[in-house]
Amino acid sequence: MNTTITGTTSSRAQHRLVLKAGVAVLAAAGLLSAFPVMAQEASAPAPAPAAAQAPVADPNVSVVTVTGMRRAAESAQKIKQDADNVMDSIVADDIGKFPDTNVAQTLARVTGVQVSRNAGEADTVLIRGLPGIATLLNGREMFTTTGRYIQLADIPSTMLQRVDVYKSQSADLVEGGIAGVIDVRTNRPFDFKEFTASAQVGGKNKDKANATDPELSGMVSNRWNTGIGEVGALFGVSSVKDRFAEERVFQTFPIFKGGAADPTLTGPDLVGLQNIHGQRKRQAANYAFQWKPNADLEVYAEGLYSTLKRTTDTDFFVGLPWNTPDAVRVTRIPGTNQTETINSTNTFTILSTQVLGSKTTSSQHAVGAKWRVTPGLRVSSELAVTDSKYDWSNPILDTSTTADSAYIKTNAGKSPFAQYTGSGLTDPSKITLLQFFDRYGYDRGKSTDWRADGTWTPEADGLFKDVSFGVRTNERKANSIKSEEGSVPATAGVTMASVPGLACTTPGMSENYGTAGWSTPCGSYLINNTASVRQIATGSSAPKNIDPASFFSNTEKNYAAYVKTRVGFDLGQYPVEGVIGVRVSKTDATIDANNTTFDTDGKPVYTATTSKSSGTEVLPSANFKLEIRKDLLARFAYNKTLTRPNFSDLNPATAYIRPNGTTNVASATGGNPGLKPFTGQNFDTTLEWYFARTGSLSGTVFRHNFDGYIVNRVVSETFQGVPYNVTRPTNSDKGHLQGVEVAYQQFYDGLPGWLSGFGLQANVTYTEGGVTSATNPAQSDKPFQGMSRLSYNIVGLYEKDEWSARLAYNWRSKYVLTYGDTPDAANLAGKDLTVAPVSSLDGSLSYKVNKHVTVNLTGTNLLNFKYRDYWDNENDFPRDTRRYDRTLGLSMNLKY
Repeated sequence: MNTTITGTTSSRAQHRLVLKAGVAVLAAAGLLSAFPVMAQEASAPAPAPAAAQAPVADPNVSVVTVTGMRRAAESAQKIKQDADNVMDSIVADDIGKFPDTNVAQTLARVTGVQVSRNAGEADTVLIRGLPGIATLLNGREMFTTTGRYIQLADIPSTMLQRVDVYKSQSADLVEGGIAGVIDVRTNRPFDFKEFTASAQVGGKNKDKANATDPELSGMVSNRWNTGIGEVGALFGVSSVKDRFAEERVFQTFPIFKGGAADPTLTGPDLVGLQNIHGQRKRQAANYAFQWKPNADLEVYAEGLYSTLKRTTDTDFFVGLPWNTPDAVRVTRIPGTNQTETINSTNTFTILSTQVLGSKTTSSQHAVGAKWRVTPGLRVSSELAVTDSKYDWSNPILDTSTTADSAYIKTNAGKSPFAQYTGSGLTDPSKITLLQFFDRYGYDRGKSTDWRADGTWTPEADGLFKDVSFGVRTNERKANSIKSEEGSVPATAGVTMASVPGLACTTPGMSENYGTAGWSTPCGSYLINNTASVRQIATGSSAPKNIDPASFFSNTEKNYAAYVKTRVGFDLGQYPVEGVIGVRVSKTDATIDANNTTFDTDGKPVYTATTSKSSGTEVLPSANFKLEIRKDLLARFAYNKTLTRPNFSDLNPATAYIRPNGTTNVASATGGNPGLKPFTGQNFDTTLEWYFARTGSLSGTVFRHNFDGYIVNRVVSETFQGVPYNVTRPTNSDKGHLQGVEVAYQQFYDGLPGWLSGFGLQANVTYTEGGVTSATNPAQSDKPFQGMSRLSYNIVGLYEKDEWSARLAYNWRSKYVLTYGDTPDAANLAGKDLTVAPVSSLDGSLSYKVNKHVTVNLTGTNLLNFKYRDYWDNENDFPRDTRRYDRTLGLSMNLKY
């Protein structure tokens, strides 16, 4: 059906765009090369935190450094087999040779772990589909600014010895991760038996960014016997430059567009493109010192400092095919009221450049000691200071022009197609400045952490093998503030051509999305000349004022104590080992913020407000291991976990928006200082078969019962006699999650000749469950946002003589990005935004020239994956289609 509709031209100032974007059977043989992940779904021994429980090393025991993927697989499998907790461990192949440059990407290959990407880089990590994780650095809590966890992509993988992923927890682990705990372990000098130095020099090429960038890292470590005992020192550095690009074509959710001529017709109000390009520069340094005056005492100090400087330039083509004084011609998708094609002429178009420039710095420094007081008593203590800062600015300049014609296809192969033509798209003299947005802010986070631990082992062998105990105090500070929101209209009639250096042409797209390129403000000019652009666009160089309503400052004090005991007994003919314990954690919080009210003239008035809260949680845990045979184990684990609310959610302030000419409904947003931690009761049962030194098959059945999941809800509140719809975070109803994991690993040593170098890793995870709908408790459980029901990895391995290779395929099923919980007949809301299945293929090939030199070839996104998300169904209602960089890297590892 064809329809002709009269177009409309809206005021340009109205076009501000804000976009935000069971069990499977594993059977395998003959997959050749592979990628670097020695991930064993497992229970692993609780890592010896720097402060901790681990016995002081016997100086007569030689240190073994893991080298090669086969040895790394063996080491990871041994961790799995000997473990107390259910966990996975990823072990570096060699010094400075971790599976991926990005730790988050490596974790994607771990059983039960799912990741999402930002600008093509894995960054957000979920364990079994759950959002709350705790991140540790050598057993100590680590975070980024006001967040509860660190951005794992910011830790250089070349500095890592291994990464442990805990799925069941024990009393000695720092609480805070309802989904699990990720502990990143770096090297120490006593990990090596002699002088060791390594370096990696290389570069990576990215196809869509059309750039090749360097990657450099190095480490030197030594230990000496001196008159005061054994001393060790280690230093490491890393520098990675990473230019990136991403391409998008997108459309907004369909709304009623037919008017009186066709009142049932729906279509996207906006169909456009984005060309995203930028640069990340990560630099880091770490150090570690160890001193052993004698066999019973060790003193150490270690630290990590990292910076991330990032610039992201997003060039928007904001296509508005309905905004025209001419007629708009449309066709429908057969059998629906949804537009399939849109044809229009003289369409109003916005060309916008949005630049985010930011710098993140994070550091952690720790000193501690471990002392074997007697053969049966070991104690330790540690003091750590963590600091993190994030500064950002986000200038945005919108310009406008007219496209001669627009042709839109809303469902071109599960993707929008947006073809705009006309000289006004590429001629800066025909493009005028429209409006300027000026945003900036900063976040700060700091903590001081002290802990003391002890382990007593009785002389007599009985039921109780040892008892461990400890205390921890932590003071965490977090504060944030940003500038006022909103735009300033540009001075009328100013064109891009009249500002020397302002105009740029976007790079071409790698695929035909309809419009190849357009003129737009240069991102580099905006970020480097913000005051000048502000002056030209608005007539004033003064930046936006700081917004007092955005401010919050939080001081959180935590006091924790734990006790756990290791037991051993026989259940009939089967030996049983177990660790039973309890952790008690008390938290006192004080939050300062500013409430917003209005004077008689309607102007905002800010009043300081303070909120205090306190709570205590008791967290029991039990992990048992049953030895059916020497090579066959069963595990049973129970633990209670928690995730504390985000600091921003605890903000007691409320910001009110009064009704006016354009906003007819009084609304407000605010935090909730009364939020409680999100808690979980977790159960795991595993069966693990270790049939070779590098061969295992394991399965896990798990169940998590939750209470207090935090969601945003709209409630009605009266303020100054006016009813407001206020959006606040609240603790929701109960929920659950359950599933199955299966993991397999083997090197095929029995094959003849060169075939004996082949190996395989494979795992699959199926998960179901979620929380009850906030608006409809009777509705069936909805999966957590970002949770795929099914995910799997297949990693082919090869290592023989001088050659080694990996090829890793990762796949996860569709998942909900955002839920549409509030149906609205006017705009057809209530449709869930879903991401189509995501996959990746990465690989590496290494050749060992000699014992000192190895050459590596790596590749990521080898299949040139295309990301898609959609409403309701991907054929009729696609939203985004995205393409990320495909990378090829060449590097050399040097080791002495």
